[in-house]
Amino acid sequence: MTETQSQSQWERVGGAPAVKAVLDRFYEGVLGEPQLAGFFENVEVENIKPHLAEVLSVVLGGPGLSPDVDLATYLTDAHARLGVSESDYALTGKVLLDTLAEFDVPDDIVETITGALAFVQPFVVAA
Repeated sequence: MTETQSQSQWERVGGAPAVKAVLDRFYEGVLGEPQLAGFFENVEVENIKPHLAEVLSVVLGGPGLSPDVDLATYLTDAHARLGVSESDYALTGKVLLDTLAEFDVPDDIVETITGALAFVQPFVVAA
């Protein structure tokens, strides 16, 4: 097995430092979108970045949420009061994918994240 094959996707993207850099840029992009910026009024973005980092860690095979944490409940509880529409979610996903492209994240890892976005959408978008 090559080093790339033996490494988790989390390790291949550079672990916590790389994910932090991506998330810093991602939140700049989200805050720059008028449709999305309102979700972050009166929110200290630095306090929520670690939560998305944890989710990405789980998705990419890194250290993350405790195995006994129910991801669906975790995400539903975090987003229930926000009223996120499908359009809001799609735009957020686009900003994330654009950010991943900006950082030259490998295609297989982008596919993993795209799959995760589809999987978690029902837990984020308002019913």
